Amino acid sequence: MMDLVAGGRGAEMSRQKFSVAYSGRDRPDDHSIDAESLGPALVAFGRLIREANSEFNDKRAAAKVLVVSDFEHKCFNINFEVVMSVFEHVKSLIGDDKVSTAKDILEWIGLVKPIALSSLTYLGYLKWKNGRKVINTTTLVDQDKSGFVGVQVEGEHNPIVINQHVYNMSINPKALKATRDALSPVGSDGFDSIDLRDEGHIVDKLDHKKIDEILSSCNAGLEEIGEESPEVEETSAWLSVYSPVYDLSADKWRFKLGKEPVYVDISETEIARDALARGGALADDAYFVTLQVTTPKDKSGKIGKQSYKIIEVRRFIGAKPTSQGSLFDK
Repeated sequence: MMDLVAGGRGAEMSRQKFSVAYSGRDRPDDHSIDAESLGPALVAFGRLIREANSEFNDKRAAAKVLVVSDFEHKCFNINFEVVMSVFEHVKSLIGDDKVSTAKDILEWIGLVKPIALSSLTYLGYLKWKNGRKVINTTTLVDQDKSGFVGVQVEGEHNPIVINQHVYNMSINPKALKATRDALSPVGSDGFDSIDLRDEGHIVDKLDHKKIDEILSSCNAGLEEIGEESPEVEETSAWLSVYSPVYDLSADKWRFKLGKEPVYVDISETEIARDALARGGALADDAYFVTLQVTTPKDKSGKIGKQSYKIIEVRRFIGAKPTSQGSLFDK
């Protein structure tokens, strides 16, 4: 069940649970999975949901994915909870169709049972597409179909109508790579299917055939996007403040990553707000974060300058005050 509750710093939150069970008929009943398969899959679900949140909500809300595992006969079941925090400056939009809740986003991805959707989910579209090349798209702008796109693929005479956000995700390299990684445990260690569950009920069973269809669409989409798509990775890192930032509205701060000074996007965090509440920030204030590292490359494979973005602040260690003063002192 999804509900709205009061969150920290005056934010509003929506929450929604779902489950994913990797299973196999010939699996030993030892409730185990290879850590090298599970790790990327867990991270991938988080990435996929954050990409969906970015597509549906832009910068109006932030998504966090929590995980708790349990075990069932011959399968490895993972319980997720998505916590969606709507930023304070858009609190008034709760209930407005411009802010999608956690449940809305999971429905459109296809991870929970939809109440009423007007077109295919993201996973449903990838299964239908089955790796076929898109040969034509048409944005529908009439009163009844605003926000939808007609997509025609090879072998189909008539286009299919899907939600614009679903289509955008299907050409988003980060979403496609996350989808591919989330399905990666199937085909190894005896796992041959995935059960998608909502409150204990199976919403969809992705067998080998369906997973192959989705993977084919992911691979085809990435190939169509081309090699100039940047490589995006997430990692844990300690960052320390390097130089003063006097403008609280600045979306980038300068940190030290190891010994290297780098500019880091903080736009989806509360770093500036929290620093102001403390009375300022100091050089060498340290943050333990989930850091997104984007490495651009051109068609020749030449690597460009990396960019950095903080996805989540996990811990803060304040520097000891000295005569240097606050970063917000003038």
